[in-house]
Amino acid sequence: MLRSIVHEIIGTPRREPELPQSLEQFRDSKRVLIIFADAQDDRAAIQDEWLRNAQMRLIEEDVEVFMIAGGGAFSLFDDGWELDADDIRERLQGPSYSEFGLILIGRDGAVKLRSSEPRTAEEIFAALDKLPKKAS
Repeated sequence: MLRSIVHEIIGTPRREPELPQSLEQFRDSKRVLIIFADAQDDRAAIQDEWLRNAQMRLIEEDVEVFMIAGGGAFSLFDDGWELDADDIRERLQGPSYSEFGLILIGRDGAVKLRSSEPRTAEEIFAALDKLPKKAS
């Protein structure tokens, strides 16, 4: 947050985060939802429950969901992926290890939604609906 305030004050453009190498495998085929979690923060458990209740729709919408916690990256629905949690946190300018965060990445590799609070499935699907079906 401090970075964005400094950028606003001095007028330098905010740099778009780079897509982490381990997420390149999803470019042009899937959307990716990254949840940054901390065991001491209830927001991650709330977000997990909301996403699990919407699992079928997330799968239908080609959304892969990953939880970044404790230095690891874990798929919420499918365990077949190898991701570098530290690279994801750094390149996507994710929150610190003790904070909650949510980042939705489109098929084009760009960040489409960023939040420091849990988002309902409806809010996530609304963000998806704003994206083009083929190129999001």
